[in-house]
Amino acid sequence: MVSHRDTPFVRLAVRSVWEQTMPDLELIFVDNGSGMTPETLGESGRDPRLRWIPMEKNYGIPIGMNTALNAAQGEFVAVLDSDDIALPERLEKQVAFLNANPGVGGVFSVANTINDEGKITGREFTLLSERDYHIFSAYDMPAMTPTLMMRREIMLQHPYRECFEVACDYDQLCRVAETHAICALPEVLLEYRRHQTQTTVQQRPTQVLNACIVRLITARRRAGRDEDLSTILGEFKSWIGSPPDIATQYSCFAKLSLAERFPLLAVYFARKTLSDSLTPSHIAGALRVLIAAWAQQPRQVIQLVRMFFTGPLRTHALIPA
Repeated sequence: MVSHRDTPFVRLAVRSVWEQTMPDLELIFVDNGSGMTPETLGESGRDPRLRWIPMEKNYGIPIGMNTALNAAQGEFVAVLDSDDIALPERLEKQVAFLNANPGVGGVFSVANTINDEGKITGREFTLLSERDYHIFSAYDMPAMTPTLMMRREIMLQHPYRECFEVACDYDQLCRVAETHAICALPEVLLEYRRHQTQTTVQQRPTQVLNACIVRLITARRRAGRDEDLSTILGEFKSWIGSPPDIATQYSCFAKLSLAERFPLLAVYFARKTLSDSLTPSHIAGALRVLIAAWAQQPRQVIQLVRMFFTGPLRTHALIPA
């Protein structure tokens, strides 16, 4: 668990770890510059299984996560955000699954959505099968990161990359899914809290930019090419500190994907452009991308049209939990 601020949610998250039915665990808590101490947590801070790592300032999510990962001693590593709740049987069931399936590298689970007050308001998007994870990771996260448990040796082989400040988990998953089986348990084992102060809301434009870059370099790797990360980071250097509006980002990456002959990804980005903005210029631009992608890959026309109008789930016949 990594946290850069003290909120009431932190104590609830920590308590959910101590309430696990599998007591043989360690909680590595990286305080990313908030100034908290174990005493701040009250009784929860006195549990001997707590390993507290204070950081002098907020070094960001990737450094915080790598710090925790490098300190871990267990065979398995579970991720938990400081505002979410792990249900009591989460660790026990995920460890049992990984022990019973040595060929699987990591396992997620289904998660309920909760609000600030802890009330269940819905169910988070989750795919289940290894096939679905490999396919859908080319477009987005197949499940919620705080439900993940992975073998520590695999996580150490694929550390979080600091250049993806708000999408380091997505980048890691894409790389792992290319060499290891990843799937999800069909059970609800986490409550994922959605609120206006969470990082994914506060840094939405940066998260979109990070994820767009991850999608493009993932397409390169899976096409047998060098991801050439340093070059693309240099090309978008001016955007990294101050990203443009989201529709502009998607439109730009649609054109880039066309230029690199990834027609299906280009159409995906065109669709994402329209999901954020339906101005006449964006509609016209998205249609031009679709037509150009069709010209690049005429035999894929059904897939391209399906992607444009329905998205990756129906295009690839993926069924969420």
